[in-house]
Amino acid sequence: MPRSISLLRFGIGALLLVVLLSGCGTESSSQSYEDKIMQARVQRDMHMREKESVLPPNRRSDFRGLDYYSVDSTYRFVVPLQRLEQPDTMMLAENTGRIRAQVRIGRVTLPLSSGDVTLAVFKGASDDPRGRLWIPFADATNGNGTYEAGRYVDLIRSTGDSFVVDFNRAYNPTCAYNPEFACPLPPDENRIDAPIPVGEKTPKFGRGDSS
Repeated sequence: MPRSISLLRFGIGALLLVVLLSGCGTESSSQSYEDKIMQARVQRDMHMREKESVLPPNRRSDFRGLDYYSVDSTYRFVVPLQRLEQPDTMMLAENTGRIRAQVRIGRVTLPLSSGDVTLAVFKGASDDPRGRLWIPFADATNGNGTYEAGRYVDLIRSTGDSFVVDFNRAYNPTCAYNPEFACPLPPDENRIDAPIPVGEKTPKFGRGDSS
């Protein structure tokens, strides 16, 4: 069976499963939340397999699909955004060894079970796909389950000036899949000593290759 047809059937089957699950009227709100996360993961996995994905052509045949931790709603927070009076510009190091200016607009404080952590929030440039608010962060799983350079999580507006920070939606920077891309690394203030065992894991390529 051609690989493209096999992958298409995988994607369609996974999406049908998610739709069927989300359509069950007897499910709890927590189950509905998990279904939404799972649906987003399926869509991201399918996008990674498209010809236009960030995967370099010479690695696509070795791509083994996205890998995730189990969904844990205790890592989803709705918190107020502590905006700076004036956004400031930080120079963040990149995986290439260069530095890039990033606009920091404020901070959020998250009540982790290990203790509160305060993380800087950045806003992408208007001509950047990440024109929304996002947090580059590092935690104790980096290099031992997750990408060694850290991960990103986007903020989702809730009500007023409160936002959802959901680590179940944490994802790898593009350079984790294609080293030709330049990716900002988490600043020191966004390094969490505790593990964040949710979200996207280390990419998998070939037989046991996770680089």
